[in-house]
Amino acid sequence: MIAAVALVVVIVLTWCAVNSTWSRADWSIPSAYIGPYPAGDKSDILMYGAFIRAGRDGHFGPFHSNFVPELGAPFSANWNDWPNLEYLPLYAIGVLARAVGIFAALNLELVTCHILAGLAFYFVARYRRVNIAWSFAAALAFGLAPFLFTQSPHHPMVTLCWHVPLFLLIWNALGSEGGVEPRSRFFWFGIVVSFIAGLQNPYYTAIFCQLVALTAAAMFFRTRDGRRHLISPLCFLAATAIAFVLMNLGPWIYNLRHGHNPTGIVREFQWVEIYALKPLEFFIPPLNHRSEIFRAIAQWRASVAILHDEGSYLGIIGLIALSILLAYTARAFVKRDFARVPLAFWQLLWIFLFFTTDSFNAMAAGAFGFTFLRAACRFSIVVLAIALLFAAEWLTSAVRRQQIAFAIVAAVIALVIVDQVPLSLSRDEKAQVASQIAADQKFVADMESALSDGAMVFQLPVMDYPDSPLRDVLAYDHLRPYLYTQHLRFSFGSMKGRPREAWQHELEKLSLSDSIAETKRRGFSALYINRKAYPNNAADLEESLRALGYDRKIDNQLGDTFCVLLR
Repeated sequence: MIAAVALVVVIVLTWCAVNSTWSRADWSIPSAYIGPYPAGDKSDILMYGAFIRAGRDGHFGPFHSNFVPELGAPFSANWNDWPNLEYLPLYAIGVLARAVGIFAALNLELVTCHILAGLAFYFVARYRRVNIAWSFAAALAFGLAPFLFTQSPHHPMVTLCWHVPLFLLIWNALGSEGGVEPRSRFFWFGIVVSFIAGLQNPYYTAIFCQLVALTAAAMFFRTRDGRRHLISPLCFLAATAIAFVLMNLGPWIYNLRHGHNPTGIVREFQWVEIYALKPLEFFIPPLNHRSEIFRAIAQWRASVAILHDEGSYLGIIGLIALSILLAYTARAFVKRDFARVPLAFWQLLWIFLFFTTDSFNAMAAGAFGFTFLRAACRFSIVVLAIALLFAAEWLTSAVRRQQIAFAIVAAVIALVIVDQVPLSLSRDEKAQVASQIAADQKFVADMESALSDGAMVFQLPVMDYPDSPLRDVLAYDHLRPYLYTQHLRFSFGSMKGRPREAWQHELEKLSLSDSIAETKRRGFSALYINRKAYPNNAADLEESLRALGYDRKIDNQLGDTFCVLLR
């Protein structure tokens, strides 16, 4: 237990150091906001901020219709066309936000992801009888995985991968000769893990179900024992399916009542290839690595890469662990001792066959249009978990002398901190984010002072939601004022594809004077304009509005947005 507590302390202190989050005020500032960020686009943080705000207000969550009254004006934004396995954790963060605020809740969720990932791996390793020292080192490597830092703060549900180590217990038990006896204690543990898998990120749900089904099929054909090798895995898959159905009942019922919206969520085939799992990326460090040499490698790779990645670097320890697994497997093949080929190898083989470029996943996307697992590079965290657990088990049996083991473990821990923990957010970077948020808060407060309660603000340029960036405007930039408003309503944010939202694009076809007249007829009191979408920083549009008599303007201190009063 002391080791588990020490693990939590190290992870929390490391996370706080990376994100420069020490004071109470620091917790209310995310590590990214509107950029620019040389290490990659983090604009999805605005979308997740909106989810948290909607969850906080009771407008977004499982088991009910999701309409957001502050968005999609003059209607309420319709978010019911979005099948989602993440309603429950997002709603939970929203509930937390009622007490601590949106960004503080997000920060608490992110550090909790690291803590849970480390603890889950530690207890899985101990259950597998791994030495305490090796369990601690491997758990630290997983809890401080580069993948988790790279996905933060813009993909908080992707960082919620704490349950992946639990999958390894289920897969390994199903792949054993004894299988999982129905109604045993481990069976019920497997049911709980399976249900949890159906409540969280669909990528992890997919790989869990795939390897449960494949392992069950392989063991059944090998032993012909259906009781031990079919009943339990089928129950596990059923538990996952039940959770999946519960999470999606709302969207499915809405689609049955109002018809399917095929253009609400679009995942084009090209992204399946662009963001496929690429083993080469296991070796490519992040752009914010602590080592200048490693950063140079990352910058070179970013400059020449055609396909993209979301942070598949395994770290030096992860690569060593993977090498141990592959070397052990190669030795078994060379000796033709196929019984000693570890189950972990077959698990990795399936992941590579299904999720790399031009793989089964791409075939399924091309043949059947199943493009929802487009960012298969996210399975690198599963590869890391498999490799770390195998290496920890092997080292427990291979390194018998305790003094040598502790010396190696100390070196491993130091290497994890030096290699896997990215450069800390500087005080200047933290201050930049804080100033951006403060400017947006003041901008919204100034609008609210000039407009009546419930006033509607039409946002320009007209943009579709979700996943529809326009020119130099990020996909979710229009959500910024929603995060801070108390009583205003904004036109952006209702899911595209329904006829109700088409009027905004029709408005674009009119002259400026006619479009403003129609906007006012629909009850809008102001225009919110993003300068980055227009030539000459929207100076010509400003002049045209003044010529029409609309000269009451509110500027954002950041200089990228402004508001023009229409009434």
